[in-house]
Amino acid sequence: MMIERFLAVKYVSICVNVSRKEGLEGCMVRYAAGNVLRKYGLGVIDLRKPVCFKVPWFYVRMERCIRRNHLEGVGVEEWCDSKSVMKIIEAKEEMEVIGGLTKDLAWMAVHGCLPTREFQKKRSLINSEICEREGCGRNENIPHVFWECLYAKEVWWKMGKMIKGLTGVQLLTFHMMLYGLCDIDKKQSQILWLIVNCIKEVLWDVRNILVFNKTGITVAECVNMIRGKLFLYVLSDQNRLGTVDSEGIWKYKKWKFWI
Repeated sequence: MMIERFLAVKYVSICVNVSRKEGLEGCMVRYAAGNVLRKYGLGVIDLRKPVCFKVPWFYVRMERCIRRNHLEGVGVEEWCDSKSVMKIIEAKEEMEVIGGLTKDLAWMAVHGCLPTREFQKKRSLINSEICEREGCGRNENIPHVFWECLYAKEVWWKMGKMIKGLTGVQLLTFHMMLYGLCDIDKKQSQILWLIVNCIKEVLWDVRNILVFNKTGITVAECVNMIRGKLFLYVLSDQNRLGTVDSEGIWKYKKWKFWI
């Protein structure tokens, strides 16, 4: 199974790389696999040029690989290096429960199981996949809820100082948020994974309050909810490690400056 997955990822990576070339081979891949590449944002296809609408079976395997491994959100730059994609897949499989945090939401987000409006629309449970946040108007899928929505972006921006202060990460990426992929110290990586999952949990809670109760939570209130969840870990570490060691990890006294 691992060999099959490795070969499938390698094959998609090769196809993506070849499709970016201007030679004959690049033209042929864009012609035959253009629909698959465009569907997953792996290439810009010029529809003024011929495109094969019935994708050959050997390019259908590209789509199968992407869907089976839940790699729909992986960008073209990552696909250009198959090792990066394999790291993403491995990160999905090696998710850990860190500091007692329930990993259900993180697992569901990675595997595309969260009941977003797009998820429900595909199963004919609702009539519209549009985000219910006022003024948004975009499809509500997992990347949108946790990363692309203007509301989510503002929350991440507000939490940026705390993330930098506790982990040293200055620029959080989508793959850090979703999979916990980062090149930092293991302890800081654990803290980062805790923080991003707290943020995702609250973003999902706030989304549900909006959808089911028709009540909007402001960004400031959302940030306070996140800090409240994180403070539970501060208290837990104070009991487990002592006040001094807990302060060394969480730097709680500095939180008031990270607003």
